[in-house]
Amino acid sequence: MTKVNEYYRNTTGISKEVCDVLLKEVENVRLTTATTQFKGLSDKRICKTGWIYGDSWIGGMLAHYVNVANNQYFQYDLVDWASQIQYTVYDTEGSLYSWHYDTCETNGLVRKLSISMCLSDPSEYEGGEFQIRIRDGIETFKMGRGEVIVFPSDCYHKVRKIKSGTRRSLVGWMGGPRFR
Repeated sequence: MTKVNEYYRNTTGISKEVCDVLLKEVENVRLTTATTQFKGLSDKRICKTGWIYGDSWIGGMLAHYVNVANNQYFQYDLVDWASQIQYTVYDTEGSLYSWHYDTCETNGLVRKLSISMCLSDPSEYEGGEFQIRIRDGIETFKMGRGEVIVFPSDCYHKVRKIKSGTRRSLVGWMGGPRFR
């Protein structure tokens, strides 16, 4: 596990077999195409998304990593998932999610910490690197299978364009009361 400036990254040690179980669990999630241009800005999203309840075992597993990161580094007042867990698939050339942040208020909770878990092996796709803006610039890396990153929801981040293959991930937002 690594805490670098503004994010927490953990290779988790989750095996290929466990990732396969996760993929089997989400294979029946109804996916919809998420192609969005945000208010004429350069922010753009081209991917497929589906939703998983936060009280599922998948939500519990992701909550573990958020809680570890929060207890060790961030110390935010967290209550629960601010919305359902998102299953995201980038499977066409040019799929991406440009610079954005996750902060908003949903279900009475302010999104405070975001988590992304990569379910694809890096050899299964080209492109699709995760980028996050930090004080000293931009960090860019290709997440390993089962790897998680936890970061404050107000950090700008993106998924670079897919050149080939498929990148699958789970994304969630842990929330709490408004900051004081």
